[in-house]
Amino acid sequence: MAANNREVSFMNFLNHFSEGARRQISLLIAVWVPAAILIYMVAMQPYTSGYGFIRMPLVLGAADQWTRTDWEHCGLVPLICAFILYLDKERLAKMVPQPSSWGLLVAGFGFFLYWAGYRVDNHYIGYTAFQILLAGTVLTVLGCRFLMALAFPILFLTFMWPLLFLDNMLAFPLRLIMSEASVTVLNVIGIPAIKSGTAILSAPESLGGMDMRPAGKLFSVDVADPCSGIRSLFALMMVSALYGYMTLTSTWKRVVLFLCAAPLAVLGNLFRILMLTLGTLAFGSEFAIGKGLEDTSTFHMFAGFLVFAVALGGMLAIHKVLEWKPGKSGEGKSETGDLKGETGGGNSEARAVSKLDKPNEDLY
Repeated sequence: MAANNREVSFMNFLNHFSEGARRQISLLIAVWVPAAILIYMVAMQPYTSGYGFIRMPLVLGAADQWTRTDWEHCGLVPLICAFILYLDKERLAKMVPQPSSWGLLVAGFGFFLYWAGYRVDNHYIGYTAFQILLAGTVLTVLGCRFLMALAFPILFLTFMWPLLFLDNMLAFPLRLIMSEASVTVLNVIGIPAIKSGTAILSAPESLGGMDMRPAGKLFSVDVADPCSGIRSLFALMMVSALYGYMTLTSTWKRVVLFLCAAPLAVLGNLFRILMLTLGTLAFGSEFAIGKGLEDTSTFHMFAGFLVFAVALGGMLAIHKVLEWKPGKSGEGKSETGDLKGETGGGNSEARAVSKLDKPNEDLY
């Protein structure tokens, strides 16, 4: 009985507003209630212990990793998504919500994953569950058109989650690739080098007679985990996705630019390692690299910026190629010819008219 009275009171409260205002209030309730639930689930509900010992909410656990590792770029993602929504606010305001019951299936699957991640104490499952829950909520409350319009911000949010398990999965193979590629380039440009594991060593050389210069005497550079390029890879993937979305209109062009992020990151890291190797050869290990991983030199630090300089330069070049349109010189010529033809036709018509207007002298 009390519940019925509250429902009647709420309806009486809504009746004080116009029909348009009632729709706005209902839409705000339909949007903000699910949003509040999602915020509670990811920002307030203790979820997993992650790499620690106590359960933390998903967002707080991710933010803790932003400060401890080289995943600081993840913290910019929510702000970038908010900025994208701000830029797109006028188009979104003109769209009419069309709720879809199909979203309940998507959201239900997301809730199941969220529960499963909590039970097994795995925050990566929780990250996936949040993305699915967000998409399902948008589809349920606002409809398919809104989901398509918000597809990029929703997908871009995946860059917010630090995927630390990929460090161990990809770092060592990348180290092998970088050392092999560096040795190949050094030998091509005339600097004898060999590979030992993930280390780049100057090749042994005969000094005449029985004397030999041992391997690694001139330079010895180890491609350690921070030099594998995996962390710059994820940062550049994020930048390429955002740059493509902001500057390209075709979906396939955006996909091509995004897929080019990985090889561009590897290329940039190759230039960095070659710069460190040549610096070691020219100025010595302490100047070029430093005294260790915890005490790197200024030269080493600036070499790190070379990764992004090369990769971003390559990204701009690929963007220019994707947007390049062949010149239509033939069209211009044909247009000029058409204009000339029209002008010639006009003159002939004028001459014909002048002849008609001129009195016939043969009649006189």
